[in-house]
Amino acid sequence: MKFLDQALAQEIVDRTMKIIKRNINVMNDKGVIIGSGDPTRIDSIHEGALRVIENKKEFEIEAQDAKGLHGVKAGINLPINFNNQVVGVIGITGEPEEIRNYGELVKMAAEMILQQAVLIDQMQWDERLKEELISQILHGAENLNSLYFERVRRLGINLDIPRLAVILTAKDRAKVYKTIRDRLDKEDLLVMHPDYLILLKKVSSQNVAKNRIELEKWAEMARKYLGVHCKLSIGNYHPELKGIAESYREAVLTSFVGERLDPVKTIYFYDDYKIPVLLKRAKNLGIGEELQKYYQYLQENDKKGELVETLLAFIEENGDIHTITGKLFIHRNTLRYRLDKITEITGKDPRKIKELLELYLSVIQELIK
Repeated sequence: MKFLDQALAQEIVDRTMKIIKRNINVMNDKGVIIGSGDPTRIDSIHEGALRVIENKKEFEIEAQDAKGLHGVKAGINLPINFNNQVVGVIGITGEPEEIRNYGELVKMAAEMILQQAVLIDQMQWDERLKEELISQILHGAENLNSLYFERVRRLGINLDIPRLAVILTAKDRAKVYKTIRDRLDKEDLLVMHPDYLILLKKVSSQNVAKNRIELEKWAEMARKYLGVHCKLSIGNYHPELKGIAESYREAVLTSFVGERLDPVKTIYFYDDYKIPVLLKRAKNLGIGEELQKYYQYLQENDKKGELVETLLAFIEENGDIHTITGKLFIHRNTLRYRLDKITEITGKDPRKIKELLELYLSVIQELIK
């Protein structure tokens, strides 16, 4: 790892100069000044730093001695240590007698800033590795090897915990990511995707109905503390590690069809969209073309959109005449006339279950294309 770069060196300079009100220089392990209160000294070789690196101990320079050294002014130069090795040098400009008491304070401050930066970098690296490992699970467990499981154990990920996939879509994904991450159960896993967030949510039961109740409560709570418009699409729980990939595929497809069929909703469960998801999968595999385009026929012969509206209401209300007429504000005879017209145009009678199913599938195929 490259411990000191210009950005970190300048941060050390700025923070330590606030403490002692003296010019500070930070040199890398080659003796090059990479951070300074005097910008004109950046990138110059500091001979005093070279001596510190060579001898691994501080080096004081009096004003008269500075004239005989390259790129040096009077001051004190101290090694910056990390893991028992000198990784750089920090120098305080001034007469040694006046600034000697500051030396250890400045050295300690520099090493603490460095340690903090390395720790943050390590945490960020672990987070990136964690997301990479989770992404591998989402695409199937077939090719995971012993090295993969060793990394998983090192990062403290327990793959035996029952989880299902949740897709979160929102305009401000970064805000949602931060808010969700800070409030998740420690066993939940969260990944940032270019188009959405993927949450592998821990569930307490393998029962679909119980999971639904649990997740509805969680989703309601999530919406309250997110503070942004966010939609959730939830796959079913499937046992074993390979089941996570299947749950993820269900959640992705549920998000797609749910947004097209019920755009006003904010939470989509796979169980509510099994048939549309099945059609979408069939279409993706190139085997969904056999369905007749009844819905298109209706649109072409329905200038006012009344027949399409009636068919959709008939499907949504499960053929309940009273509810449908009330919803559409029409007489029973008008409903009967429209159903007859639908039959005439498509050759399929909505009042017959099998033919209604064919009409329903045609509607879905058109809406999710």
